[in-house]
Amino acid sequence: MPVFPSTEWIDEFCQQLATHPRSADVAHNLGGVYRFVVDAGGVISERQTYEVLLSVDEGTARAEQITAATSPRITVRTDYRHWWQLLNGKLDLGQAMLFGRLRVSGDVAALLSARGDVDVVIDALRGVDTEWLEVW
Repeated sequence: MPVFPSTEWIDEFCQQLATHPRSADVAHNLGGVYRFVVDAGGVISERQTYEVLLSVDEGTARAEQITAATSPRITVRTDYRHWWQLLNGKLDLGQAMLFGRLRVSGDVAALLSARGDVDVVIDALRGVDTEWLEVW
């Protein structure tokens, strides 16, 4: 069971996303680099940043962790506690964005126009069997 946040956790998320039954459609509609940022605070002493490339190769979805993307399509950023709430279904994505608990930047219009695809990504995030450093 991977610890959140870690490269192992992101790798498991990539696996969950790439094997989802709707993954090819999601990769086609939302393909690009996604940056996930866990801000420092609480149990996290330094900001953690992870990047995932979502693409389609010959009709098959690929989701893989990469390093040093120059321009992510989307950046999702919040602190550890809000990640825990989001990934455990305690925080709604829309409300979190509206009230500033979760900051999303980049091609937000693509996310708003593809809510069903975003739900698949959220399902993949929540599908990772996670070990948490601290639970509230």
